[in-house]
Amino acid sequence: MPKKQTRTKTGNATATRPSRSARKEPYSSERMGGVVERLREQANRISALARTMDETGIADIEVDGHAMLLRGLNQIDNFTDNAQRAVREAKTEIEPI
Repeated sequence: MPKKQTRTKTGNATATRPSRSARKEPYSSERMGGVVERLREQANRISALARTMDETGIADIEVDGHAMLLRGLNQIDNFTDNAQRAVREAKTEIEPI
C-alpha cells in the first residue's frame, strides 16, 4: 500500500520543499586561488602540530573528528577530480579541432 502524502497547512498534497544548494557552481581562478590559500593555511596548522609532537616527543594523541577529516579529504579529492574534468571540457570548447 503506498504511503499517504502529507498535507501542508494550506491543504495541498504536494508540499514544497526548501530549496537545496546547487550541485554545480561557477569557480573563477580567483575563487579557486582562495580555496588553495585556505588549504595551505590548514596544511600549515596541521604541519605545525606534527612538528610540535616530534619536538616534544609526544608519541601519539587521540583526536575527535578524525573520521570527519578523512571524509573531508575524500571530498577534496572528488572536488579536484571534478574541477580537472571541467577544465578539460572548457579547454576542449575553446581549442579548435
